[in-house]
Amino acid sequence: KVAAHMGKEGDATPFTDVTVD
Repeated sequence: KVAAHMGKEGDATPFTDVTVD
């Protein structure tokens, strides 16, 4: 969950959330 949050904040990367999930 932390990785997804960082990715979203760092760069508009919603796909990161799916990868982490």
